[in-house]
Amino acid sequence: MKSRMFLFAAAPLIVAAAPSWQTRTIASAAPFIGRANAQWSRAIVSGDSKALSAPYAKDALFVMPDGTTIHGRAGVRTMYARRPAGTKVLRATIHTDGRVASDPDDVYEWGSAQMTVKRKGKQHMVVGRYLTVWHRSGSQWLITRNIAF
Repeated sequence: MKSRMFLFAAAPLIVAAAPSWQTRTIASAAPFIGRANAQWSRAIVSGDSKALSAPYAKDALFVMPDGTTIHGRAGVRTMYARRPAGTKVLRATIHTDGRVASDPDDVYEWGSAQMTVKRKGKQHMVVGRYLTVWHRSGSQWLITRNIAF
């Protein structure tokens, strides 16, 4: 009996792993975060308190660097509307340093913001760090917690 030897040339099998729930969650939130950050840069310069508060949930909390806590979207709108007289924001940028999904409905984002502010005829550079919690609410993502450092 003859023995037959068969050689198979096996092509490497490439299997693309499905993105993890964390990756999918961050990707779902990304357009909302990007839009809000871009809007913030424009709205902080123009003083548009309605646009600045739009990405906040109705029951959001905004913790200021001094620990003062602003409650709700309406409170955030009022805070931004009360810009001191004689203060003008000339330029503003925001930079996201990272994002992580803590569960399928919550994304933590952190980074820094920089503004050139004119007060009493003098320009000042204001730089601050932030940590923001974004929560999926139906088909959109809203800020539920924002901590400014």
